[in-house]
Amino acid sequence: MVKDILIIGCGSAGMYAWKMAADLKLTGDVVEAKDTYGGQVTTYYPEKYIYNFPAIPKIQGQEAMDAMFKSIKKENDDINLTYNTYVLEIKTIKPEEEKHINWFEVKFSNKEVKQYKRILFTDGMGVFKPIQLVDKLYDNIFYSITNMQEFKNQNVTIFGGGDSSLDWANELTSIAKSVTIVHRRNEFRAKPASIEEAKKNHVRFLTPYNFKEISEDDNDIVKKIKIIEIDSNQEVELEVDSIIVQFGSTIEKEKFENLDLKINKLNRFEVDQTMQTSVQGIYASGDCCIYETKIRNLISGVYESMQAVVNIEKIIKDRKAVNNGW
Repeated sequence: MVKDILIIGCGSAGMYAWKMAADLKLTGDVVEAKDTYGGQVTTYYPEKYIYNFPAIPKIQGQEAMDAMFKSIKKENDDINLTYNTYVLEIKTIKPEEEKHINWFEVKFSNKEVKQYKRILFTDGMGVFKPIQLVDKLYDNIFYSITNMQEFKNQNVTIFGGGDSSLDWANELTSIAKSVTIVHRRNEFRAKPASIEEAKKNHVRFLTPYNFKEISEDDNDIVKKIKIIEIDSNQEVELEVDSIIVQFGSTIEKEKFENLDLKINKLNRFEVDQTMQTSVQGIYASGDCCIYETKIRNLISGVYESMQAVVNIEKIIKDRKAVNNGW
């Protein structure tokens, strides 16, 4: 049996794609390499508040993922979810319907082999790996946060200039002894409102500085670090209790050399306005895709999933126009 769609990844983008596909009566599967849903939100910041959900002033990451999961229609088995499973191989096969150029045969890590009319990568192109401050792993250098209470009464230094850095800084000011942000530029990518809030919360800003080295450590605990001012090369030494690094992530991608998939230097799929990749029939949404006007946040990933699924459904159901996604 050839199913309509394979959704790879069950983070926020994958869950919304699943919801849309179920609502539009498509058949298929969702595979998730981990043992739970929620993707990067569940893995890296379940306690962090999300501020860009429409009509919701703020909501914790895990609460948002739970709500998304509960919203999916699971009454029938038209679309099935499998955890601890990833894609090993994708082959193009000749379609049985003339309107399609490619169908796909997919081999999974659980040794199953299935066929699909369309494939949608969400955050499942590979393994997301946080960009590290140093190669060695220290007990008090954090790339993800699952328990904010670990930072109670501590001097916390945060590296990065995006929304995650500023959001964590503002969250931690209520429990930490002090919070310092180190950023390599004077300008921040974070929302201006978050920057203003951080200033009101007495967050210390050190810009433009780069990390230089760990100057003192003891039993895998960093005690002091050195940073360097970019313009003057002046060094500053900071005493730290904990360091949070928010440099973003790279993707350790799965290799599908037999497919002519165009990717950028960060291993993200290049897609068109329908979220289709360079291989007809393979789509991408969420953090694993890239296009000229791409905005990397949860809401844009949800939109991209809707765009992909309604265009997939248009082709499969032979519609003249896309479903509006209601």
